[in-house]
Amino acid sequence: MLETLVTAITHLSSQHSAIAYAIVALSAMAEALPVAGTLVPGSVLIVGISALVSTGALGTVPLILAALAGAIAGDGISFWLGYRYESRITGIWPLSRYPQWVARAEAFFQRHGGKGVFLARFVQGPRAFVPLAAGMSGMSPVRFYSVNIASAIIWATTHVLAGVLLGESLHVVAQVAGRLVLLMVLVALLVWAVVWLTRRVLLTWGLEAVQAGVTHLEHWCAPQTTTAQRGVARLLATARGEGLMLAIAIAVLIGCLWLFMGILEDLLTGDPLVQANQAVFHALQALRTHWSDTLMLAITELGDGFVTTSLTVTVAAWLLIRRAWRSTLYWLSAVGGAALFTPLIKALVHWPRPTAGLYSGWEAFSFPSGHATINTVLYGFLAYLIARALPARRRGWVVGAAALIVALIAVSRLYLGAHWLADVSAGIAIGFAWVILLAISHQRRHAPLREARGLLIVVLLTLAVAWPYHLYQQLSADRARYVPHPTVQQLAWQDWSQTAYHQLPDHRTDLGGEGEEPIVLQWAGDLEGLRHRLSKAGWQVDVPWTLINALHWLSPDHAAAGLPTLPRLNGGQPSALRATHLVARQTGRRRVLHVWPTDFTLTGTCQASPQPLWVASLRIQQRRDLFGLLALERDVSGVTDTPDLLQQALQAPDAATRILTPSADTSLLLAAPASLVPPCGSN
Repeated sequence: MLETLVTAITHLSSQHSAIAYAIVALSAMAEALPVAGTLVPGSVLIVGISALVSTGALGTVPLILAALAGAIAGDGISFWLGYRYESRITGIWPLSRYPQWVARAEAFFQRHGGKGVFLARFVQGPRAFVPLAAGMSGMSPVRFYSVNIASAIIWATTHVLAGVLLGESLHVVAQVAGRLVLLMVLVALLVWAVVWLTRRVLLTWGLEAVQAGVTHLEHWCAPQTTTAQRGVARLLATARGEGLMLAIAIAVLIGCLWLFMGILEDLLTGDPLVQANQAVFHALQALRTHWSDTLMLAITELGDGFVTTSLTVTVAAWLLIRRAWRSTLYWLSAVGGAALFTPLIKALVHWPRPTAGLYSGWEAFSFPSGHATINTVLYGFLAYLIARALPARRRGWVVGAAALIVALIAVSRLYLGAHWLADVSAGIAIGFAWVILLAISHQRRHAPLREARGLLIVVLLTLAVAWPYHLYQQLSADRARYVPHPTVQQLAWQDWSQTAYHQLPDHRTDLGGEGEEPIVLQWAGDLEGLRHRLSKAGWQVDVPWTLINALHWLSPDHAAAGLPTLPRLNGGQPSALRATHLVARQTGRRRVLHVWPTDFTLTGTCQASPQPLWVASLRIQQRRDLFGLLALERDVSGVTDTPDLLQQALQAPDAATRILTPSADTSLLLAAPASLVPPCGSN
């Protein structure tokens, strides 16, 4: 019966969008109410209705807003019932019939405190009763709503997006499942790394290391027999009580400036960082799907000018109301300074974006990233103002949250092709340096804010309004702006076969931008033709990764020919074809061929349409066993006849091959189906 009801409601929602949004809001509210929350399948309804987004009947942002409003209202009603009636509420029907649920919620709240309101949102059972228990305990409404709004934003967004992804997956799961899983793993690793680095490394081990350094300096300058010792002693005495934080700030400031200047130098001198830019760009472009574009567009719009300006104005207004005149000046100087020096650096460096045509004027240049710089300053200085007014045990969460927001915005800029890795890295570095510089000055002259929770609520409310509104206004336009437009260069057949092959890379490039093994083959034409010729020559082509094949790596006795090849990237792109061939009379050795696409096509062939160009590397790998338990492979260096090996494999009446020697230590094979080779009448 329940399944039938959910199906009927979902069908009704597909016909009437206004009813759908109302059902989502009421479902979210009902699920947060005592007793009703245990009966109404709110989450199921929200996910089911959100799946209709893929049909075009509903919008993602209105659904999130409806779920958000309902969730906040439901918890708010529950809280105010407990706050108004206190323990008397348990004697009123229908709560009088469920005393065990109220008792469990009170125990949950007592065990977790204020964060229990946040956690309960995601726990089936206590979800509908913990806000009631929070009100009964006399929790401050300001504190409750700050946690309530934050948890509602996450809850509503995840539920609606889960439904959207469910609907999208019904259409595209076969095409994007691999990229979807990989992107989710990368994002999860990013979240974990940022939180772990912030809370464990920077705020734990980093503080301990700096404290040890300060102690060492105190011992060193104790005799005060030299000018340097006396100067350091005076500095430490002046900063007595805050010397640790001052030392950390100065060290981080120097490190950020050094990083920014190092990145700029690498760009101007063409160091491997430039190749790393290309590798990361191509790797992320290979992961793009429609739904992940939507997610990254939403994240990047969190850092857009409308949202940052709204947040800047509301925070400044709150500081003025609190009569924090100088803090207001510092706040406006922080964000305004970043907004001024970012375009200045762009205009001076003139570094082009990875995707041309996204912006005009000085915004057409990419170094440093304006999103990364301004949002680092915005959330960094906000984190400083809020964390300074909080107990030490809570500061790590504030700093971690700010770092995570900045990291996600930076990744979204990389994913959408708006910036290079160097752009966002330099933007974060120079932005952090600016925050540290202002924080040092502010801390030494001004006391902490007296009400950090109020500022936090202002920030959350502003984001809850400005971000969804901006998404609603801008998402469609940005989707069209950031649609991938791969740049393809055309070469004439005659030029390529004579000298223009030099324009293609001569070595594989790893993600770090370093050159690896040489490119030994350039193939012109359809990849299926190369696959067919290799198969006829006895090569094993595209051995798939399956559970059984993967387990063969645990069997040292298994033949090397049946093992799938480990992936390798070239300029961030995965190989489009992989082939292996056993080396005769050499046990455990095999040739491994990886073929990658390029940004070049050939014209002037015997086909009317431009033909793609592919590059390949060939390695000899030796198998070895690890303690008789695991099969491993290592590259064998010194192989010089690889083009000859490939020419033998590709030799056929319907193939044209030619071995060149571009340099003294490498040879290159140019190959194509004979049907492409001019003059066309002779083929």
